[in-house]
Amino acid sequence: MSDTALSGLRVLELSEGVAGAYCTKLLADLGADVLKVERPQGARLRHLGPFPGDAPHPDRGGLHLYLDAGKRSCVLDLDSDASARQTLRSLVARADVLVEDLDSSRRAAWGLSPEETVRLNGRLVHLSVTPFGLTGPLRDWLSDEITDWALGGYMYFTGEPAREPLHIPGHQAAFHAGMHGAFAVLAGLWHARRTGEGQHIDLSHWEATLLAHAWLTAAWTHCGVVLRRRGMDFLRCRDGWAYIFRGIMYSPHLFILVERPELAEDERWDSFQKWIDNGPALWALVEEWTSQRSKHEVVAKAQELRIAATPVNTVADLAASPQLQARGWFQEVEQPGLGRVRLPGAPYKLSETPARPRGPAPSLGEHTEQVTRGEVWPGESRYRPAAGVRGGSDGGGPLAGIKVVEMTANWAGPLTGRLLADLGATVVKIEIASRPATRALYYVGAEPGKYHYNRSGYFNKMNRNKYGISLDVSRPKGREVFLRLIRWADVFIENNSPRVVRNLGITYDVLSQINPRLVMISESGFGATGPEADYVAFGSNIEASCGLASVVGYRPGDAYRTGSFYADPIAGTHGAVAVLAALHRREETGRGQYIDLALQEAAACFMAEFLMDYFLNGRVAQARGNRHPRYAPQGCYPCLGEDAWLALCVRSDEEWRRLCAAVGHPEWAERPELASEEGRRQHHDEIDALIRSWTEGMDHWEAARILQQAGVPAAPVLRNWEIVWNEHLYERGYLVPVRQPDAGVLPYPGFPWKFSRTPGSVRLPAPRFAEHNRFVFRELLGLSDDEIRQLEEEGSVDTNPQQFVVKFL
Repeated sequence: MSDTALSGLRVLELSEGVAGAYCTKLLADLGADVLKVERPQGARLRHLGPFPGDAPHPDRGGLHLYLDAGKRSCVLDLDSDASARQTLRSLVARADVLVEDLDSSRRAAWGLSPEETVRLNGRLVHLSVTPFGLTGPLRDWLSDEITDWALGGYMYFTGEPAREPLHIPGHQAAFHAGMHGAFAVLAGLWHARRTGEGQHIDLSHWEATLLAHAWLTAAWTHCGVVLRRRGMDFLRCRDGWAYIFRGIMYSPHLFILVERPELAEDERWDSFQKWIDNGPALWALVEEWTSQRSKHEVVAKAQELRIAATPVNTVADLAASPQLQARGWFQEVEQPGLGRVRLPGAPYKLSETPARPRGPAPSLGEHTEQVTRGEVWPGESRYRPAAGVRGGSDGGGPLAGIKVVEMTANWAGPLTGRLLADLGATVVKIEIASRPATRALYYVGAEPGKYHYNRSGYFNKMNRNKYGISLDVSRPKGREVFLRLIRWADVFIENNSPRVVRNLGITYDVLSQINPRLVMISESGFGATGPEADYVAFGSNIEASCGLASVVGYRPGDAYRTGSFYADPIAGTHGAVAVLAALHRREETGRGQYIDLALQEAAACFMAEFLMDYFLNGRVAQARGNRHPRYAPQGCYPCLGEDAWLALCVRSDEEWRRLCAAVGHPEWAERPELASEEGRRQHHDEIDALIRSWTEGMDHWEAARILQQAGVPAAPVLRNWEIVWNEHLYERGYLVPVRQPDAGVLPYPGFPWKFSRTPGSVRLPAPRFAEHNRFVFRELLGLSDDEIRQLEEEGSVDTNPQQFVVKFL
C-alpha cells in the first residue's frame, strides 16, 4: 500500500495563478495524481518568477518549481481546437476533482460550467476559485495581488498611523484561497465517497482572506472599534530586530530579563491595565537592553524565562534555521536543467503518510502525449463509492458523522475545530475553569457584564457549532472521562505547548493504544520536535520568525507585523486540511495517525516566492513598500475621507494608457519616458504624485469603479466597518446572524466556500462555559448521575470560570 494519504486521487487542474496551484500542490504532496491542463503559452504561474539569474523561462520560475512539483502537464488549445475540448471532457469524466480559476466566458466556452461538469461526472468535486466568486456585483472585477489584499482587511491596519497602509507581498490572498480550496475539496470528496454525490464549490480569494481574521468585524459589530495602524513594535537589536509579545503581563520575568529586577515592584507596571497604559516607557527600557545584544541572544534569554520572544528572521535566517534543519523541513527535487533544487517544506508532518513532492515540476506539455494516447487515468477511480452506495444530502453538511474532541485555546486550534464543525462534524470542546479558552476581548457593547466569559466576540466567532464542557484532565476521574471521549472520537485537536501534552500523559502513543483509529493533531509554535519545540510563541511571534515581517515595510531594512496574529489562521486551516487527508487515508487502512503542525512551518509556506528567490539567486528579500518588482505603477493612494485609500496595479503598457484616459490625463501616456514598464519604474515617484493628485479628490469606491470600468485593477483599502456593510459580501451571504443567549443576535463571518449540495451552516452558537456538560456526559458518553457527581466532588468539573476581563488587545 502507498505511503501517501491521497494515493490514487485524480485531480484535474485548469488554473492560471497561485490559488488553484497551491490548492492542488497541497493535494499532490499528499499523494494525489494532479494533471495540469495548460494553454500553449503555459499557465500565467510559469511567467511570475522569480527566475534563476532573472532570465525568464516557462520551466524555471520559482513559483512554478514550488507549486507544480510532482504534477503532470498537458497542453491543450482549448480556445480553437474542438478535439482538445473533447479530450478535456473525457478527462473531466474520469477525474475525482476539478480545480479551475477560469473567467465566466472561458468556463462556458470550454464546457466547464457547474451544470455541464455534473452532467459529465455526477460524483465530481468541482472547485471554482476566483478573486470575487461566481456571483455578486463585483464578480467580474479585475484583480491582482495588491487589490486582493486591499479588500481583505489586513492592509488597512498594517503600517504607520501617519502613513499609507502597507501591502504584504507574496500572493497572500491567493495562498489563503488555495489553502481553503484544498480543505473544501477534501470535505466535498468525503461526502462524495459516502453518497456518490459530487458537487460544485464556489470559493473567492476575498472571502478566504476575510476568514483569516480573529476579530476584524467583531471589533466593529460588538464595540464600534475601527482597527487602525499601530506602527512598528519590534525591538532593535545589534544585528536586526526581535519581537516580544505584549499581550501578557510578564512581570517580574521581563525585569529579570533586562537585568532590572527592582522594577518588578514599580507601581507603573503592577497591573495588566497599567502594563498597557505605561507601555511606551516599559518597552523603551526593554529596547535599551536589547539594542546591545544580538537578536538570537535576546530570544534565547527570554525563552529561558518563558517569555514569548522570537527573532525577525530573513529568508536567509530561515534557510539556516537549526529548528527547521532539525525537523527536516526543507525538501529537494532533481529538476531537469537546474539540478538539485531546494524547496520550502510542507505545512504539516503526518506520521504515516508524509507530505512531500513526488517529483520535479513538469516542463510545459511534458505529459501531453500520455493524455492524447489515453494513458492517463485508465479504469475506475479507487475513490468511486462502493457498488450500491448511494444517498442524498441530509442537511448535516459534508462532514456529518465525524466526531471531534478539541482541547484548544486562542486561535489556530479553535479554527481547525470550527472549520470541521461548520461543515457538519460533531465537535466537543474541553475547557478548564482555572484557564478557560480565551473567553476575552470585544464584548458586546464593550460591556463585559456579569457573564463576560460568554460575551466575547473573539470566542463566540471561533467556537460556534461546538459543544462545550468543563473537564480537568489532570485529575484521575477527569482523565477517565477524557479517555472515554477519545474512544468515542475520530479526531483529537490540541494546540498546547508540547510539554503540556507530555506532562498530562496524553501524547499520541498513549491515546492511539486506546483508539487506534484516532487522528490526532498537535498545533504549536515550532512543532513537537527540534531544539525550539518548547519555545513559547503566539501567532504574532511567528510573523517575525517565519520571515513575513522582514518583507513588510516602507523601505529596505524596515520590518512590520500585520497588527494581528497572522500565522494562526494559516496554521488552523492547514490543520483542517491535514485532518481530512488523514481521515481519507483511514478509509483505506482503518488506522489513524499523528499530525505535528508547527505554526512557523505553515506560515513559511506563504513565503514561497521569497524563499525560492533566495534558493535560486541567493537574494534576500527586503521591504519594498507597496511597489511591485516589475509592474508600475503599483501603490496605495490617499482619497477623500478620513484615512481612506485606493490600491491599484498597472501590469502592461495598455493598462497604463487606460489609466491615463480614465483619470482625464491622456497626455501622461504620451510621454516617452513613461511608455514602458522600465521607464515607469524609474519615474515611480513622479507617477505616484500624478495619481495622488487625482485620487485626493475622489471617494475610494468611486475611484476604484472608474478604473475598473477602464480595465485597470483597483480596489479600496477597506476598513472593518466597510466590510460589514459591503453589498457584494451581503449578496453572497458571507455575514451570517448568530443568536447567542448572553450576547444577542450579531453578524459573524460565514463560509468562504459555497457548496452547491452540502453548504456550511450555523447549527449552534458558541457554547456558554460548561453549557453542555450534562449532554456530553450523559447522552454521548452514557455516564450515570453518580459518576457525574463524583467528577464534581473531585473538582474535575467546575462551572465557574476564572477568566479575567480584557476588552481590547
